[in-house]
Amino acid sequence: MRRWQPQMLFRVRSSALIINKYDEILLVFHDDSITGEKWLMPPGGGLEAGENALEALVREVKEECGITCCPKELLYVREYVSDNAKLHHMGLFFRANPLNDEETIRIGYDPELENQIIKDCRYYSYEELQRVEVPIYPEILKKQFWNDLASGFMQHQIYLGQQRDKEKK
Repeated sequence: MRRWQPQMLFRVRSSALIINKYDEILLVFHDDSITGEKWLMPPGGGLEAGENALEALVREVKEECGITCCPKELLYVREYVSDNAKLHHMGLFFRANPLNDEETIRIGYDPELENQIIKDCRYYSYEELQRVEVPIYPEILKKQFWNDLASGFMQHQIYLGQQRDKEKK
């Protein structure tokens, strides 16, 4: 493994783990018509120059889901590396609450993309996530997150490690 890869884009991402009063988590469904990939993940995205992680989180939730949130504590840190895409993301996952429970969630957009891949955003229960057939990122949202939530995030593992894409030849 190479330690220094100047051709690789390094980006810090901030994401919101928003749980509603029914213990459901807000996730965004992505469908990339170019690659054919589909996945679920919490609303979030890359920090802009001069922006802190909490400001980015609030902006990204508003862009992707149409609601205003209030960030709370950092729950998880996870890295994602893709040699094929030449990128390395450092993901920060914060608990967050909607600022106003009356705000309506709506399908948002990614201003960085011409071909929009956000197709839906809504709350998912634990049971629903056990039945979904698309990948969920970070993967712990399928099972471990719910155990951490039940324990009040006491003594949970914060650093989730690094996920690397397999190189395509």
